[in-house]
Amino acid sequence: MADKVSGVVRWYNQVRGIGYIDGDDDREVRVDSRAIEDGTFVVEGLRVTYVPVEDENGWHAEHLSIVRHSPGATHHE
Repeated sequence: MADKVSGVVRWYNQVRGIGYIDGDDDREVRVDSRAIEDGTFVVEGLRVTYVPVEDENGWHAEHLSIVRHSPGATHHE
């Protein structure tokens, strides 16, 4: 698997399940709801990591994960 890249969701249409991410590598990539590994949808402004893959339609995200910032230590109950 290629290296994961971080980025921010620029736009996402919940009904159609597609959107775009502005990657930290200055690349714009499409995202499809099928690529989201730990949720069913994403929202604008959310930080994510993904594997960029190029196809005949340009770049798209695969293996997308939502980045969660947790302040301080966490514990499991």
